Amino acid sequence: MTVAPWLVAALIALVLTNTLAPGMRRFARRIGAIDHPGGRRINVRPMPRLGGIAIFIGFVAALLVAMVITRPIVVSHRVDVLTVRIPLSPRTDQALVGILLGSTFLFLVGIWDDIRGMNPALKFLFQVAAAAILIPFGLTTQFITNPLTGKIVALEWLGPIFTVLWVVGVVNATNFIDGVDGLASGIAAIAGTTLFLTAMVKADVTSTLLAACLVGSMLGFLRHNFNPARIIMGDSGSMFVGYVLGGMSVMGLYKSYTALSLIVPLLALAVPIVDTAFAIVRRFRSRQPIYLPDRGHLHHRLLDRGLSQRQTVLILYLVSAFFGVGALAVAGINRSAAVVTLAAIAAVLYIGARRMGLLERRPAPLRDGETVSGRPA
Repeated sequence: MTVAPWLVAALIALVLTNTLAPGMRRFARRIGAIDHPGGRRINVRPMPRLGGIAIFIGFVAALLVAMVITRPIVVSHRVDVLTVRIPLSPRTDQALVGILLGSTFLFLVGIWDDIRGMNPALKFLFQVAAAAILIPFGLTTQFITNPLTGKIVALEWLGPIFTVLWVVGVVNATNFIDGVDGLASGIAAIAGTTLFLTAMVKADVTSTLLAACLVGSMLGFLRHNFNPARIIMGDSGSMFVGYVLGGMSVMGLYKSYTALSLIVPLLALAVPIVDTAFAIVRRFRSRQPIYLPDRGHLHHRLLDRGLSQRQTVLILYLVSAFFGVGALAVAGINRSAAVVTLAAIAAVLYIGARRMGLLERRPAPLRDGETVSGRPA
């Protein structure tokens, strides 16, 4: 596959997002879209939260420009990814249109939430509606495969339900980890890179294009979001990014019947998924509502051990990269070797979770006015 077109798309997204972020910071301050310290927030000073606008514009502009400037698709018969030539196509499939429409809708919902606030139940309903937009565009998981036996299982009427639950889950998982400077944007960049490389190997043009634009916009935003952050992405950014990641991974499932097709996106998005899964278990055991924030997330645990924000984020970057490499390994090896690899990853995950106490009951959820930690971040 020719690498240059994808790099051009990523570069456009990076430059635009990086250029627009300072303006969004000033705009957020002007209209009062500010994230104040307290609750589950780590920041110790008011923070502008409309970074999602810069991310959205950078991503969409890069996507549209890339589709216009490239030629029709031509694929050679050789399987070596370095010799397969696939320029970007001006004719995108309906799945890409569905992802673009759904993510735009959820981005607008996030803008409203960032500026005016929104009831959690109403926001959840909007997330479900956004995920459902994918279904009439043909982007639904029709089959899953057993990684142990390779047997294909038809989901039939469960396919659309699985798709909605997966996308909503990834959206909220991305939102949950957006609690430390640079964490959500960096993890999204690593996950996007993993999906990008997987899509390149499979010669999946649409997924590769989406991933390249996402990684570029994340890297452009990270310059302003890494500790000490000058702006955060807000719900508009975290939900938009989560939706694109969820949609891309569903697209991979839709186009693949391999036994490991479900495992790859799970590993690529392992950090936010694991954090969210443990949060749900923790709150269930503590008999607390799932939507209420607490101090038991991965980044809180590391901060409570005396690590700085930068150290915490860099450790979670390494963990995400570890899972990303695992995803790439699983995608490129046979089923037996993949099972061994997954068992090793599961063992590491279990040991790490036990050592960090992720399944322990936590104190009551944070209320307004409470802080995550008594010390400066």
